[in-house]
Amino acid sequence: MLTIQFDFTANRYHATQWGRHVNEGVLEWPPSPWRILRAIVATWRRTLPDIPADRVAPILESLASERPSYSLPPASTAHTRHYMPYNEGSRERTTLVIDSFVAIQPQKPVYAVWQGVELDHQQTADLSAILRNMPYLGRAESWVESSLAFSYPKPNSAPMENGALPEGDIETVRTLVPRTPIRLEDLMIETSELRRAGRIDPERAQWWMYTRKANCFTEFRSHRPRRTESGEGANVVRFALSSNVLPMVKDTLRWGELARSSAMAKFGRQNDNGRSETLSGKDESGKPLKGHKHAFYLPTDEEGDGKLDHLTVWAPEGLTAKEFKAVASLTKLKPPGRGRDPVQLAYQSHGGVEDFVGVSPLFDVSKRWRSLTPYVLTRHVKFRGPKDENGQRRMMVDGPEDQIRREVSLRSHLSDTDEILIQDRHAPIPPMRRGRSDGIRPIEFFRHRRGGGSRGGGAYSFEIEFDQSVDGPIALGFACHYGLGLFVPASNL
Repeated sequence: MLTIQFDFTANRYHATQWGRHVNEGVLEWPPSPWRILRAIVATWRRTLPDIPADRVAPILESLASERPSYSLPPASTAHTRHYMPYNEGSRERTTLVIDSFVAIQPQKPVYAVWQGVELDHQQTADLSAILRNMPYLGRAESWVESSLAFSYPKPNSAPMENGALPEGDIETVRTLVPRTPIRLEDLMIETSELRRAGRIDPERAQWWMYTRKANCFTEFRSHRPRRTESGEGANVVRFALSSNVLPMVKDTLRWGELARSSAMAKFGRQNDNGRSETLSGKDESGKPLKGHKHAFYLPTDEEGDGKLDHLTVWAPEGLTAKEFKAVASLTKLKPPGRGRDPVQLAYQSHGGVEDFVGVSPLFDVSKRWRSLTPYVLTRHVKFRGPKDENGQRRMMVDGPEDQIRREVSLRSHLSDTDEILIQDRHAPIPPMRRGRSDGIRPIEFFRHRRGGGSRGGGAYSFEIEFDQSVDGPIALGFACHYGLGLFVPASNL
């Protein structure tokens, strides 16, 4: 069985049924298998071209061999109207464009389920990597975060196999599905090519009747969501960042520290100047906590353009209701000084670590991990033993590998290490996802704590292989609670 989960981050699915004009307002629901396969091909070609075609084609053939069923969330329909300019000769006119979309209940994904499809390990890894890079499904406004899922709600939309309508309050809808055998060229055809050939429907596609609940568009009425959950026990809170000028990845530490101070200030204002040990990382006397159980503030670049676009607050021991309220109500990070652009925080979601597997590589499960931000030494390297002919000590004590191995041994959720490799310190650290950035060298990251704190030791890039698969997030070394020393699976790129 194979299941793909689609989280529409704006709670909207913009997609017109194949062959219909956008102004007809005929929405595609559920997302058609044909559209899903085309989105997989487009994402692969644009973001992961290094994956050979002979590895992608069998995946597509497997998905085309079966018509999936769906778990559709509560939804309703809506539209916006725009008068778009166009030139008619020398005169400029406007034309009405109706943008219809499916409004989805917040935090309710769409699940597409292929009951009889099984992929091998390499195919699963390739498909997972492609899905993580998928920016939208449907029109470009349909922002999506997609991933493989291992559980799903009971399907409520399925293909009709014997022509008999199931019992209950059910309706049918035409849905475009692929036919086998399918080729990459079939899925890459443009509508302009079809029109030139006098066709509307693709040659290797066919219409199939699907069932869905008759009230599928009346179960939910879109409104501004109210946060009624207490958030008690949440381990993770995620934000998207926006600004006139997004901060650079090399300033990760600065923005991680600013997120911490903002969360502490928010908690204090909401709780009569009270203090949270989890959010501050210090006990009542102001002494730093040990064991790394307090909150991590992790700014990340998840688009691969060298700019920070997400903030993850991770509290391994969980947040109290008051701590969650303080974190979730953050809306802005304002850097000190004049003339520096603030960064807006858009709350996305919260939950346990397991809820974010597949959402971001930070939360993946892997045996081999690589640096995303530099590991900065917490202590100075020492040299012991007799000197050589140049007067240098020959034995390194408490070197980079020793320090990282010791830190791993102190983290309860990590297993022992089989191998630790130091990468070239002059080579850029690759971004989380392939994009416009080639990465940043470890030495270029800002490494000075505010308030006269330590600068840390040398900055390194590592690859670590554990003796068994471990769960993320993994953050080690100096300033690991503010975004330095972050790791992602080595198979991420």
